[in-house]
Amino acid sequence: MKPTTVHLLGISRVPHQRVIAATAQLPTRPMKVNKMQSAVLLCVVAVVGGVSAMSVTPFGHVSKGLCPNITNKEDFDPVPYLGRWYEMERFFMIWENHMDCVNAIYNDLGEGEVEVHNTARTQGGAFTDIIGSAEVTEPGVLLVHFPGHVAAKYHVLDTDYETFTAVYNCVQEANLKFEYAWILSRSMTMDEATLETARQVFISNNIDINFFSTTYQGDDCPYLP
Repeated sequence: MKPTTVHLLGISRVPHQRVIAATAQLPTRPMKVNKMQSAVLLCVVAVVGGVSAMSVTPFGHVSKGLCPNITNKEDFDPVPYLGRWYEMERFFMIWENHMDCVNAIYNDLGEGEVEVHNTARTQGGAFTDIIGSAEVTEPGVLLVHFPGHVAAKYHVLDTDYETFTAVYNCVQEANLKFEYAWILSRSMTMDEATLETARQVFISNNIDINFFSTTYQGDDCPYLP
């Protein structure tokens, strides 16, 4: 019998087993950035990063209507974006279903290559992770890659680099829209004022924040050092 597959931020994972493709450390499509910005871009949660639009759409939050016209962070700088981010809130996504303690860690591999390392705890309490890469395709927009999958977009709507980042993607299928959204923090907690600032970013882009749910973070989480 084949082992059950769990998905973390858009990537297949086998429970209780760390599975990293041979190309994870040196992705076949490394992140390309200006040499002055040689850094790690994120993929946070890079939800749809790694699957085609047709295969990803059934797994996000679905509702009738059109994807909103959004504004990305035009002056996005990948360098200060490096490091660890903690997921505070997210829209429903099947790959993260019942997962908590979600982290996204971005490390510079040099020469424009990036390591995107997503980690989480499964419903059964097991540590799970995946490694991928990303590249900037236009201001505030990242193209996320995971081994063996088609890349997909990741929109940074806004970030102050020090306390929060607001990330979003939407895929249109006929009269249905499939949305993916996250609010991430630099620490395990986020004060109400900062959370409200992050939520307001979505509101200003005509994105319904009522679909957000809280992601647990705490001292009992299996974080990487």
